[in-house]
Amino acid sequence: MVLYIYQKNTECLSVGNRIKEGNYMNISYVENGIVEAEDIANLRSLVGWNRMKKEYENPLMDSYYHIAVYSDNCLIGYIDSVSNKVTDAYIQDLMVHPDYQHMGIATNLMNRMIEYLKGNMIFMISVIYDKKLKPFYDKFGFN
Repeated sequence: MVLYIYQKNTECLSVGNRIKEGNYMNISYVENGIVEAEDIANLRSLVGWNRMKKEYENPLMDSYYHIAVYSDNCLIGYIDSVSNKVTDAYIQDLMVHPDYQHMGIATNLMNRMIEYLKGNMIFMISVIYDKKLKPFYDKFGFN
């Protein structure tokens, strides 16, 4: 697990120039750490989803297990799950910043999530996805 100290970075919404210039920064995966609602809302917006900032600020919004991916103090990837903590889990909110897509981050997030869930004896794992993403989810046995 990586310890992440949150520092607001206004450049998080536009990291494309660093990628294009080949300035790759260290990417860190943070398990069950605090993730700012604003950061999740921004990432949701970047991938074309509704922001849901208010929902993520709600203290009733609970997560069983989540992984945040950071580069240069910017949230660039995220996956979440909810569970009854005994038998079943639902994977939700898998997203990767558009400038970091097709680099294996989503696959890594799914592999880590599934490994964690199975390691905690949760074998009934479900996910809902857009039809265009079927080939991606097929790789993990969701068909």
